[in-house]
Amino acid sequence: MTQKAIRDLALIHGWGFDHRIWRNLIPHLEDQWRVTCIDLPGYGASKNKVESHLDQGNIDQIVNYINSDIPENATILAWSLGGTVAMKLAQRRSDIKALVLLASSPCFLKKQDWQHGVEPAEFNQLLSQLSKDKIKTLQTFAGLVAMGEAHPRQTINELNEYLLSNVPEQETLMSGLGILRDEDLRQALVKQHCPVGIIFGENDILVKRSIGSAIQELRPDTLTIEIPETGHAPFLSRPQETADALMKLTARVF
Repeated sequence: MTQKAIRDLALIHGWGFDHRIWRNLIPHLEDQWRVTCIDLPGYGASKNKVESHLDQGNIDQIVNYINSDIPENATILAWSLGGTVAMKLAQRRSDIKALVLLASSPCFLKKQDWQHGVEPAEFNQLLSQLSKDKIKTLQTFAGLVAMGEAHPRQTINELNEYLLSNVPEQETLMSGLGILRDEDLRQALVKQHCPVGIIFGENDILVKRSIGSAIQELRPDTLTIEIPETGHAPFLSRPQETADALMKLTARVF
């Protein structure tokens, strides 16, 4: 009997929630992948290990921080803000097999030449709220994540569970929003050495599915999959469909 080849998969979470966010998805991955969950600096297991000189608003320093935790020859599945970090990391790592973005955009805010992003005024409201009340802001974000789900209350309740313990510091959260505001990685995505795939939630209001065709104009070989009746975190309510989408998007590599 031929032994199945081991394929490494690194999961990078998004803004506001640490590696625990993947707990529903991991059981649907482990038959095909050896999974490594990464905590961005200031989140989860890394919360109390971040050295004072690390600038959490500097994406290159974040890449430096997590780089050694990403296995060699790994595929990366990265959600939202995690996708922004992953795009930068894959530029540096020629061994990365494939980059799969999950509800993630190379340019999060709307611009004159990029009509697919979040309105800057709406984004600034979130920033302003965060400066006053961290937990309320995360609860607001949970509501935005759940919009478009078939059962949004269930998703909100699940996200709110993560807010009961080990919530990131305000500085970490502010820095993450700063990265989403400032980074424009469209050209970085075009120049990626590895195959790129994107998984969208059909009804996501934060990373709209129209981004898929816009990215394909920039990089025609980008493959995309939409998961129906989901919002910004399709892997929460549709973990099996998300795992299947990952397999389809990486089939050309393995």
